Amino acid sequence: MARSSRRGRGKKVNSMPIVVGVLGVLVVVLAGMLFFKPKARSAEPEPFNISRYREDGSRFASTGNRYVIEGTVESIETLGDNRMVEVSVRGNRRERLPLLVQGTPPSRVNITRGDKFIFDVSCRTGRDSAGHEVKGILIVNDVKTK
Repeated sequence: MARSSRRGRGKKVNSMPIVVGVLGVLVVVLAGMLFFKPKARSAEPEPFNISRYREDGSRFASTGNRYVIEGTVESIETLGDNRMVEVSVRGNRRERLPLLVQGTPPSRVNITRGDKFIFDVSCRTGRDSAGHEVKGILIVNDVKTK
């Protein structure tokens, strides 16, 4: 008859506390990842600060950020397929901002003088007809009626 080994007859180790401990650590790590997850930048445009734009439009242009401008259309100039729209800003009727509308906005809103709109704009650098650099051009991405 074969002799049994002493090693095989030892106490069995209970692995339950180890499994529970590992699962507990995983739950804590996952909860931490969800709670402390860095917030993604919003795709929504931020409100437009007119005084900062007037002080340093070139800084606005270099960022290419999107902004929201709510205002009343005071005048519209046609430039080929594009339009230059002059907007008076809500809360400051004397402040006027020129906005460049290239072609037709995606929302297909008919921009008319005297009406209120919410403009989603990007600030960029461009060139005038003589080829000189112009910083801080406000280009309309989309328009919504107010």
